[in-house]
Amino acid sequence: MFDLDQNSARSADNKSAFIDEAGKYIGAFTRAEYMEKSETGSTGIGFTYKTREGAEAQFYLNLSYQHGTKNDGGHATLNAIMACLQVRTVADPRPMEIEKWNKDAGQREKVIIKGFPELVGKPIGLLLQMEIEKNSTTGMERPTIFAPFSAESEKTASEILDTRSPAPAKLEKMVQQVMKKPVVDRRPKGHAPAGGSGYAASHDDSAPPADWDNIPFD
Repeated sequence: MFDLDQNSARSADNKSAFIDEAGKYIGAFTRAEYMEKSETGSTGIGFTYKTREGAEAQFYLNLSYQHGTKNDGGHATLNAIMACLQVRTVADPRPMEIEKWNKDAGQREKVIIKGFPELVGKPIGLLLQMEIEKNSTTGMERPTIFAPFSAESEKTASEILDTRSPAPAKLEKMVQQVMKKPVVDRRPKGHAPAGGSGYAASHDDSAPPADWDNIPFD
């Protein structure tokens, strides 16, 4: 009459509906929403991530600052996510239906957003680190993406793209790095927090990248 549902079994002792600890998780994005601040012109993607155990987290990936200045670190993370999902191209944002929490109604409701369906509903692993934002007055911790990885192979983006890497090797080292400092406090302590770095190669956004044919997936 009943077969073991491993995900359901795991969720039984998952007492929090939200991810509140650093570590590596397997799940999928349920929302990838294009976001733009009209007053500054800055752009980004709002993600909702749901683990296979049912815990959720929200992330904002900044892609450009005001006046269109590119955020290289944000683009690096987006490209790493694409590699781990084996997605070559993400088209312009378009209408898609998702569920969002309506705090006034006290329930989830279906809404239409401008989003990126290519990034939603596919298994992906995330190594998460907890963070206290630099402007925080409460000291509340929130999860941030340290690195995405393949849910199937546990390879990182660089290992996926390097066909000479037969087995995953970087993730566990990064896990150890995160667990040495599971919470990062960004609040000022006499010095500014270090900025991100990443994908900085200039290219024509209307054309495939120069190494398109070397990407090891369809």
